[in-house]
This record gives sequence, C-alpha cells and structure tokens, in this order.
Amino acid sequence: MGSERKLDEFLNYEIRIKSVIFKMVDLIFMLCLFVLAFMVRWKLFPIESADYWGFLKLWMDQIKALGGFASLGTEISNYSSSYMYLMCMVSGFDNSLYALKFISVFFDYVASFAIFAIVYELTGNVRKGIFGMSVLLLCPIVVLDSAYWCQCDIIYTSFILWALYFFYKDNSKWTFIFLAFAFTFKLQTVFILPFFVIMYLKKKTIRLRDVLYIPVIFFVFQLPAWLFGRPLKDLMLIYFDQSNFYPWGTLEYPNIYALVDETIDSNHHMDEVSGAGMFLTVILLGFIAYYIYTKKIELTNDLTITLALFTVAVTLYTLPHMHDRYGFLIDLIAIIYCMLRPKKIPVTVGLMFVSICISMPYLIAFRVMDLKYVAIIQLALITMIGYDLYKLVCENIITDSPEELSEDIDEDNDETIDDHIDGITETEEFISASDPDESEEYEDDDFEELFDEPAEEPDPE
Repeated sequence: MGSERKLDEFLNYEIRIKSVIFKMVDLIFMLCLFVLAFMVRWKLFPIESADYWGFLKLWMDQIKALGGFASLGTEISNYSSSYMYLMCMVSGFDNSLYALKFISVFFDYVASFAIFAIVYELTGNVRKGIFGMSVLLLCPIVVLDSAYWCQCDIIYTSFILWALYFFYKDNSKWTFIFLAFAFTFKLQTVFILPFFVIMYLKKKTIRLRDVLYIPVIFFVFQLPAWLFGRPLKDLMLIYFDQSNFYPWGTLEYPNIYALVDETIDSNHHMDEVSGAGMFLTVILLGFIAYYIYTKKIELTNDLTITLALFTVAVTLYTLPHMHDRYGFLIDLIAIIYCMLRPKKIPVTVGLMFVSICISMPYLIAFRVMDLKYVAIIQLALITMIGYDLYKLVCENIITDSPEELSEDIDEDNDETIDDHIDGITETEEFISASDPDESEEYEDDDFEELFDEPAEEPDPE
C-alpha cells in the first residue's frame, strides 16, 4: 500500500514548463507517445513511393552529383527553394530515402506541439492539448504523408498551425511571419488566407501592414539560391509556373470537378470549367465574408476555428487543379475543431476517411471507391461544417432582444419559433428552443470529464 502511495505521489508530481503545469504522468505519457509514434513511422521508412522514384530520388542524385549546396545554381525541380535547401542539407547521407523522410517526420512533431499549444491556449486544459497532439501524431494521413509517401506537406502546414497559435495569442506580427515561412515552402498556404481576410474585416488580431512580412520573407529565402546562380526572376515566379503545371480540373481531389468528370482520365471542357470554377470560388468566399462581416457577433474560439475549417474546405472544393494531397491542411484544422467541439468528432473522422480514400490510388494503385462518391461525401461533410458555423453565428449574435434573432433562423424553423417565442426572455434560451436536434446530442461536458482530474480522496488519519 505504501509503495502504491509513493507511486501516486510520483505520478502526480507537478512540473512547470514556462506557464504550463504538467504532472509527471502527463510527461511520461508524452514520452511514450513520441517514441511509439516514431516507431510506427520507422517501420514505414523502407517503402519507396512512386513520388520518391519518379521525382525525389532523381533530384537527390542530381544534388549529390553537383556537390550539395552548389546545386542551388541549377534548376533541378519545380519545388520552392526552401525545400531544396533542406534537400541539400541531407544530401551528405548515403540513404536519401531515409534522410528525406526524417525531415518530414521532424515536422510531424513540430506540428504536434503546435496543436498542443493551440488547444491549450483555447481551452486551458493540458490533457486536452496532449490528446490533440496524440491525434495528430497517430492520424493515418499524417503518418502516410511523411513516412510512407515521402512527401513534405507537414512542413508548410506546421507553420500555418503556428500562425493560428499566434493569431489566438492576438499577435498579428508573428501570425504573418509564420504564414510567410509556410508560403516559402508551398503555394497552398493561400488556402488559409480567406479566413485571415475575414478576421481583418472583423478587426480581430490582423493588422494590414503585417501582410508585408510575406513578400519580404519570401524574397529573403530566394537570396541563397540566387547567390549560387539561379536567376532571381525564376525564383520569384516559381509559383506562377507551378500554377500552370496541371491543366486538369482535379488531380484526384474529391471536389466539384470530380462530379462533372473533369479529371485526368476524362475531361470534356477543361479550360472553360476551370475558368468558371475560379469565379465560383471567389463568389462563395465573398458571400461567406459578407455574411460574417454584416453580423454583429462575438468571435468565440469555437466560431473562428469552425470558420477557418469551413473556408479552407470550400476553397479546395471549388478551386480547379487541386491535387489529392491538398486537403492535408483540412485534416489538421479538423483536429483542433473536434477538440473544441467534441460532438463533431464524426466530422473529423469523416474528413480523414476521405483523405485516406484519395491517397490509396496513388500509394497502392487501389481505389476504395469512385472519386465521384468520395466528392459527394466531402460535400456532405462541408455542409455539416457550414451548418455548424451557421448555428454558432446565431448563438453568438450580440443583441438585447431575442426577437432580433428571428431573422437569423431558417424559415424551416418558423413553426418552432412561433411556439416558443412568447416564453423566451434570453437569447440563449431562444437558440436552444429553436434547435430541436440539440437535445438529442450528448453534451460537451460528458467529453470534458475525460480530461478532468478526479477529486482527491481525503487521506485517512
């Protein structure tokens, strides 16, 4: 009995790391998580994907033949200079496959710490933050992308996650510095920009002058390659060249172009449909911005992270030329989303399922289901996120009278409103009464109990 009590004392010993208080059991769990998550990845390291054989291995061979960093003066790939610097850094290793995978796996952990920081910042719950970190490190698509596929999507997305962290810390400067880091690696960073535009319109955190960090830092990152001999114009315009690289409506991403059969295998009116899709994207994002801007609402954490997820998902669903891996950012934001709104865990699981379905044809030449059906599933998930955003907007409208909220409730709920409006005296009661489905769902408090510490029993004298 005494040994058990000593063990309890040890496991519950508190350690402060900066402003966060961990218990020893938390740190032990995290250590085990890090080791085992790495072992999962290590077992996948020997796998050579088509991307590695078709592109990455050839690039690494050229880099080694040209002398490592000296190769920066030669155009070897259509990747940004930032990733080429990393490739040059590991070009001294004999096993190029393992070296490249180590880079991506390192950023898996960088992203996991970002998830912890965001969730802890928004909830104040250490164990929720650890759970979010665990979900990212064990997320199938994250493991597949870095350790199986030998891809680097985790690099730019980890910087976006840190940008979101500083956004919630109300630090516009560092938000855009990390967005700039992300942009130096991947053009796909632009998927998150509509969210920040809306936040600027709502006067939350974002300062317009800080946008200048993006072009300035991008320019600075091109200088080493320029000094080694690459034309500066080519370096600065590399993303314009990339944007014209894939002409098809979709490259195995389940979006609207899959529904109209504008795919690699069969396209009918590629240029016309893609052009229309660009305007459709602008219209939809403009509508979302208009709707949010004109609402007098409290921008809660739940609402903003839902908005971030929704805008990224809508952008990817309507923009043409989307690659199968471009939805990677959606899955990472969805992890934060389900940590803040546990009732939406099925949505997050659904989004991850979609990502796995669309990666299988490329990884193992097996199609789980036709891309059209996956696109329909994705559309249903986006609709669910959009409806959740709508409910959050209604719940967080700043008003003195519940009658003003009636304009924001769908016409299908008019009968419910008439039945209850007379007995409502406060806004929260009105929203609860007009949403009959709310009572059927389990409460967030049930999920919170998983992370709450049990009450200590009195020590017998």
